[in-house]
Amino acid sequence: MIKSIVLAIDGSAPAKHAQSMAIDLASKYEARLTLVHVLTHDHPSKELARMAEVENLLDSKPPNVGNKDNTYSAVARFLGGGIEDKEARIIALLGEQILENASKSAGKAGIKDVTTEIRTGDYANNILEVANQANADIIVMGRRGLSNLKGFVTGSVSHKVSQRAECSVLTVK
Repeated sequence: MIKSIVLAIDGSAPAKHAQSMAIDLASKYEARLTLVHVLTHDHPSKELARMAEVENLLDSKPPNVGNKDNTYSAVARFLGGGIEDKEARIIALLGEQILENASKSAGKAGIKDVTTEIRTGDYANNILEVANQANADIIVMGRRGLSNLKGFVTGSVSHKVSQRAECSVLTVK
């Protein structure tokens, strides 16, 4: 029986499909749902920057990445900027928005036990760490993410998670 589900989401189309499946599973099994988003290491694409502008995210609020100022600072440092770095702010705010939207969708589906985690660092390692902490029965994630890199590295996060997870992993196209 499935009691705990971890959903790794990044805003990509496969992650949105994974979100639908994870919410469906959590609803059917009355399982706890943990949403995890690992902030991107890349500079935000023009599309993501535009999305942040359209959503008025840059003007609306300061980033509140898991109530951890050090998370936002880490993104800014990684990108080579300071705490006021616009790109780091976009990444942090979009990460929050992705989790907030997924959490609302889960709530609308009647899932009562939903938690969110926002992280920085290695994508796969963070997903695996959250899954272990949540005592997950299954990790649900998209097959491919938002990486700007194409070709041989595509799907490397889902592959690494599938190989190293202590629980079942459902990768979604």
